[in-house]
Amino acid sequence: MDRDNLIQALDASTRPDDTKNATIFLDQLCDDRELDGVRTRARRVRSTASTSDGADWRNLSVLLSDDVLPHVQEDPEIKEARVKKLMNRWRKAARRAYRTKTDPWSSFHIEEYPILRAKRSRYSAIRKTWTEDYVEVRLHPEPFAHGAMRECFRLKKLSSLATSSDWSFAQNYVAKKYIQEVDRNVLFEDVKLQMDAKLWSEEFNRYSPPKKIDIVQMCVLEIIDLPGEPLYHLEHFIEGKYVKYNSNSGFVSDIARKTPQAFSHFTFERSGHQMIVVDVQGVGDLYTDPQIHTVLGSDYGDGNLGTRGMALFFHSHKCNDICHSLCLTEFDLSDTERKSVDESTYVINNTQATQFSRHPSSNACSAIMQGMEQDDAMECLRVRTISIRSRNSSSSGGTSRRSSRCSMDKNKANHDDDCVCEDCLAEVTASIGIDSFRDVDDFEDEEDDDEDSVNRSTHEESPDDPPQPLRKVAVHNLQVQRSERERRVRDRYDSMGSSIGTSSMGSSRLTRETERENFWNANRKQSVPAGVLSAIELQQLSEECNRMANHTLILGQIHLDLARYHELGRFLPEEDNEEKKRALGETDDSEDSRESAIKSLKYDTSSALYHLDVARRCGVLEAIITVAQMVYGAHHELLKDIGQDENWRHDGSDNTTGEDYDREAFAFELMETAAEMGDRGAMLFVAEAFETGRKMGAGAQPSFPNAILWYQRAVGFSDDDSEGTYRPRYEILARMAEMYQEGGCGLTQDFDRAYNLYNEAAEVAMEAMKGKLANKYYEKAEMCAC
Repeated sequence: MDRDNLIQALDASTRPDDTKNATIFLDQLCDDRELDGVRTRARRVRSTASTSDGADWRNLSVLLSDDVLPHVQEDPEIKEARVKKLMNRWRKAARRAYRTKTDPWSSFHIEEYPILRAKRSRYSAIRKTWTEDYVEVRLHPEPFAHGAMRECFRLKKLSSLATSSDWSFAQNYVAKKYIQEVDRNVLFEDVKLQMDAKLWSEEFNRYSPPKKIDIVQMCVLEIIDLPGEPLYHLEHFIEGKYVKYNSNSGFVSDIARKTPQAFSHFTFERSGHQMIVVDVQGVGDLYTDPQIHTVLGSDYGDGNLGTRGMALFFHSHKCNDICHSLCLTEFDLSDTERKSVDESTYVINNTQATQFSRHPSSNACSAIMQGMEQDDAMECLRVRTISIRSRNSSSSGGTSRRSSRCSMDKNKANHDDDCVCEDCLAEVTASIGIDSFRDVDDFEDEEDDDEDSVNRSTHEESPDDPPQPLRKVAVHNLQVQRSERERRVRDRYDSMGSSIGTSSMGSSRLTRETERENFWNANRKQSVPAGVLSAIELQQLSEECNRMANHTLILGQIHLDLARYHELGRFLPEEDNEEKKRALGETDDSEDSRESAIKSLKYDTSSALYHLDVARRCGVLEAIITVAQMVYGAHHELLKDIGQDENWRHDGSDNTTGEDYDREAFAFELMETAAEMGDRGAMLFVAEAFETGRKMGAGAQPSFPNAILWYQRAVGFSDDDSEGTYRPRYEILARMAEMYQEGGCGLTQDFDRAYNLYNEAAEVAMEAMKGKLANKYYEKAEMCAC
């Protein structure tokens, strides 16, 4: 049927009264159908725009084509009305669900057990303070679940704001108690860990992931009425299937989830590589009992494995769509490791529970310390959280607060702290603006606290005390440097102060040249350019270089730990389990048996060498010295079974072409780098090489001035054999005196300096109870004076 026949048929049939012409009615009908088709195509694009195979993340910027967008754009007023309508539906559903909920623990009759008095201690991660109050609970005596370290008990706690004392309607909690007796500080540290991790979950949600997450709040409960006043961890009971998504030792669950793995990766990069939140477990995206690994490895209890824990996570982690949308960087793995991870995650990637949708407003993740004075990621996160909450509370205004307060006064008897009606929700939201530093970590928004309770006492870290010193990751040994910022900047450039296991400048007697050099170095460090812009640019460049160097060194330490794990057989399959246990020291065998197991263990040497080389290029001192010792064919502690047959290149790539290169020159360059980083053994090695002209590469010649320079730096260390490179200071002073006495190889003969150095060597030998050797040095000094 053509158009004319259709119009005649419409004229003869019924149509809407307001349609005067059949032609206009037909055109309107066609336009409506065309718009419906556009909306259908838009829904189809929206539903098929992204898949879970990880291939769509590169096209995240566009949702619809230009010819479709004009038809689906909504008027702002219509959109606002639609949002309000949806919110009302959600509130009604929440109220209905709350009224019709059933107690899953009703069959255990916990309300029949005696009421116990308990002291509750809660931690505010923002204020870093503890708040104590007293509550009444009923505890079921039998545990219903247990893990490796703790067992769980059912507990009910009645709201202090409740108008009814019916315990059958009390809230359900889980009380967790350590199976073995532990120090009480362990429980408080666990609470601090979980509350700090909760701040990181809030920061993750600010980047608008496909599924937002939360970490359950936890407190310490000391039940006074029980014998011994035992301590418990107290958490809200969560209904649902409890799943462990990853662990603190690299385990990744077979249950396909992107969000938990992306959250762990996010915390690593957002904290500037200072920490990572792992051991993610819980019900859905509501997590509990996480673990935090820090670079220092000294915080957050015994579960903090430091960079070793970070290495275990990244060895089994493959970036997913959420990681890519946040612009998180993929961790460097060898080809063998990457293939193994791809095979293990192939099924997971094709059965992901989270279907990623395109986000045109996705933000790239960057280190939270960037552009801020603090070097501590946790402190920076606290400052950022306070700022955001203060900004949100100030923008909420006072109107909602006044209206909520009036509505609560009218019908206060029917509302308690568990009510989820619109007025109560508005009151809770507006109450945040009362105090900019009030946070949800105090349980006041979701628990049954009375702010005016007379039993509450707050224990704060003394407000009059100076602020806590910031943590700084040292350049080589990753030790804590707690000092003023000026001293940290000064120590940053002091190569002698960054050696591992040595106390720099420990001697009270130095040569005159060393004293003069140190004096001018100290003055140069204090010099400031005359131009303001130049000074600012230099300061910004210095801070940026130092920040990047710290991040690179942390990554290098992670790679070094991966190489060490490979040598111990940590990633071997289960069929090699017995040898693996012996190598890891998990059996009762002797140390000799463990050493033999390590030697006989067949591990992935190519991956171990790959990570060792990456650590060397990242500037890790131990990796630099190990590679140099491998090239020289000397004894080395890491990867002992690998000799000097391995080919190395300056750019870190494999030398598969077989081209010749000066191995000794390459190894000497590495030892020079280690010496500049402050290693005393490397300083002595480089000084001896310049003195003799050996082990420096083809065509190298002795250079006494360079040897004197490195001997002067090495003599500034005390006679401590913590590095295993013991060489007494008097021997070094005597060698310097001999070179000045003989002259040559670029050094001018100077008997006065030789005389002074011999005398100083004799005095140091006398202090070391070497009388005969001291007399010998005195005799040589007299010969130089003649």
